[in-house]
Amino acid sequence: MAAVEENPKQRRRFFRLSYPTTSRPPFRTSGTNPYKVLEIAENSLLIEQKPDRMLRKGEIIAGEVVFHDMASEHVVGEVFRHDDRGVVILLSKGISLRHVISEQVYIKSKYPLFFASLYQPEPSH
Repeated sequence: MAAVEENPKQRRRFFRLSYPTTSRPPFRTSGTNPYKVLEIAENSLLIEQKPDRMLRKGEIIAGEVVFHDMASEHVVGEVFRHDDRGVVILLSKGISLRHVISEQVYIKSKYPLFFASLYQPEPSH
């Protein structure tokens, strides 16, 4: 029996959904302009790093993610790390699976080429 190829981008406990640049939802926190959400999962967010508001590792952050249908969810988490893409927030109060799936359906239908490019199996060598 042939081994099933796994996409290394998705070898995580929770499914992560990336957003195309033009569809990134806002993450609204008190007293600041919204951050752009680059990826969501049930237990984490990847948000843009703002040059005027540096988030520190271990900092607690709370706010609302506003989705494409204008529904929102309140999330609470801790800054886990910074990388070249942005800031990873591990959520103690996360996003419901219902919203993750709803957003996946939306991205897949509105941006089929973007979605397909994210989840193609890696070519075999």
